[in-house]
Amino acid sequence: MPFILSREVPEIAQASRSQKECRVRSKLAGLAFALSLLGGMLFLIACGERKGSDLEVLPIDIYLQKPGDFLGNRYTLRVQINEQLKWEKGLGRVLAVVAEDSDARLPVFVAESAGDNLHVGQRYELQAIIEKGGLIYVEALQKY
Repeated sequence: MPFILSREVPEIAQASRSQKECRVRSKLAGLAFALSLLGGMLFLIACGERKGSDLEVLPIDIYLQKPGDFLGNRYTLRVQINEQLKWEKGLGRVLAVVAEDSDARLPVFVAESAGDNLHVGQRYELQAIIEKGGLIYVEALQKY
């Protein structure tokens, strides 16, 4: 049986405690890193959802004069639904909307996959493309 001096025992116990503290600190540091990484990812995802923020606002007065000049262009619009003009199951609906800072009613097409439960009076920010015939085709929408 080996003989251990009494003053060596506290040093061994202290070394053992020091290793445990290192492990705990290492785990805490790893957890803090993982949480900060997760927070950063959530921030990027939340910011990335606002696709329309870099799009121009549709110049409604000019669009109404010559809608064909806008074919293929993408815009953002902040609108309130005024009326549902037509709905076809599996296809979508044509809505009359009134854009902010305008009294003009605009027809927009919303594909069935783009939005559900659209009601008169609701307000949306639309990301849209101008298609053949000058139709405003909604690619994405979000309530505001």
